[in-house]
Amino acid sequence: MAMEIIKPPSEYGDRYEMGAMAGAVMAASGIKGAAAVLHAVQGCTIEVVHLRQAGPVIAGNYMPIKETNMGPMESVHGRNVPLIAQMGRELVRERAKQKPELVFVFTGDGPSIIEDDIARAAAIIAEENGVKAIPIDTAAFLGEYSRGTEMVLNAILDHYCKGQPVEERKGINIVAPHLMGSDNWPDDIEEIKRLLRAADVPINHVLFQNISVSQLPEISRAKRNYILSGEDLAEFEERCEDMGMPVWGQDLVLPVGIHNTEEWYTKLAETFGDVKKARAQMDEDMKLVKARTKLEYNASWMLTGMFGKRTAVLGPAPMAAAIARSMFFDFNMRPVVVGLLGLSDEAFQRAEKQLAEMADYLDFEVMENPSYYAWGEKLRKTGVVFAVGHRVDHHLVEGYGIPHVS
Repeated sequence: MAMEIIKPPSEYGDRYEMGAMAGAVMAASGIKGAAAVLHAVQGCTIEVVHLRQAGPVIAGNYMPIKETNMGPMESVHGRNVPLIAQMGRELVRERAKQKPELVFVFTGDGPSIIEDDIARAAAIIAEENGVKAIPIDTAAFLGEYSRGTEMVLNAILDHYCKGQPVEERKGINIVAPHLMGSDNWPDDIEEIKRLLRAADVPINHVLFQNISVSQLPEISRAKRNYILSGEDLAEFEERCEDMGMPVWGQDLVLPVGIHNTEEWYTKLAETFGDVKKARAQMDEDMKLVKARTKLEYNASWMLTGMFGKRTAVLGPAPMAAAIARSMFFDFNMRPVVVGLLGLSDEAFQRAEKQLAEMADYLDFEVMENPSYYAWGEKLRKTGVVFAVGHRVDHHLVEGYGIPHVS
């Protein structure tokens, strides 16, 4: 039994990836009292606004946004500081009853290329409206989704946080729940918080979910920063080290399924909380699961009909690894192909280390950043019964005659 790692033969451009501005807006949208001006063409801003509606709003906060939606004239001639400043004025005026305390200015590719002076525009917004304004160049060619998130994390630490004396430190910061790789992250983070509190693991803040601008300085009082992503956030990690609250737990598997959750929960309780209380909570939850599934037809079908079936999983590295492990350890399925999507070597290394636990019992292949064509062909040749993936590979996989879950 063995795990075979297949690396892409070369870089390619057919993989759907959201840019830095999307990641930045997703992070900033969790800050109550924040607002944002998006300086970009409409094709860039419409995706970002859609994402803001889908995740952060469900998680409990609506961040006002104004877009410049610059056209050909603005793109060619530049000098768009007055346009950005005007969007800032309108943003504050329209929210007069709940005036923003912090305004971000984010850019897309075009304004970054023509070097629009967003620092000057932010200074005008701050002076005219009496609010703090932070400009961040979030062009996609400067980084992708996780990089945009890191840019916002770094900016908040730089503008709001100072190191706290060690005796004042308490709890952990849970960082970037939207980078887990699941559209269900607003619900996932609530379940994570419930479990940690039951095990007496103190939570300082979630970065960022329902944290007010006035609470941002409290970020630096945490003992550790637990990042819910395997991606390399080197600049953020360096800042955290300098502040005496190092990053922790990026090698830890995500709590998907019973086996993964028990491993994850026990490790966190051992390090920060009470293991006995964690085990007691798991026992209570298991009683609930047994009561709900005892006479549940869907559960019976899942536990028997999928037994031994050959499957495939494609997704962001930590989430794909967790789903594959859950399929194997919880349901005795056979995830014979696992596709890992990531932006850094660290993301792949962490996920592959987690997957290696299956290698003593199962022969399977791990594909790093597979092209969609390579992914489809691999599924056809391995004869999987169904595949789990993204909406963007849904039609590809079903085109091969393979049922797809996204």
